Amino acid sequence: MTFEDALREVLDELGVETSAPQFDRLCGHFRLLERWNKRINLTRISDPAEAARRHYGESAHLHRELPDAASFVDVGSGAGFPGLPIATLRPSSSVTLVESIRKKAAFLREATHDMPNVRVCHCRIRQWTGSAEWALLRAVNPLGVLGDLAGKTRRVAVLGTDRPPDGPFTDWESRPTPWSRQRKLWLGAAR
Repeated sequence: MTFEDALREVLDELGVETSAPQFDRLCGHFRLLERWNKRINLTRISDPAEAARRHYGESAHLHRELPDAASFVDVGSGAGFPGLPIATLRPSSSVTLVESIRKKAAFLREATHDMPNVRVCHCRIRQWTGSAEWALLRAVNPLGVLGDLAGKTRRVAVLGTDRPPDGPFTDWESRPTPWSRQRKLWLGAAR
């Protein structure tokens, strides 16, 4: 199965519609990811169908579950998940991709160079001086970053297995994620 076929299947299953340019952008990101992944470790997932489900599908699920918002910050963006698909599916929203590893930040800059609604910040979240309505965390330990997000965002969405700890964010609501019994979407609000 090609990545394109797998992505179409995943998006259809989620009920997420894309325009032809949005679909092409997601597919182009995957092709760029494949090329860069040969030089630096951006993801361990190399199977196109698994990448469509785990990376792009989880990001599209998050897009579907979150309310409209003007701004997002993707903490520890890595290869761009979930921030780049969110920016693609929500072109009117501003998305900041925060990545502390220089090579990954370079990849993100190349992947988003023609996306006016995306900004890449090569820094740790505690050094980021911006603000956003929503913070997005995936493959990042919430314990290590939630304190650094206090005062920078009002809401947090965490894709992970365990309930994030209370602290500057609380009232955690869990929602199931497709294709996984362990992983959940946790939504929290600032105190």
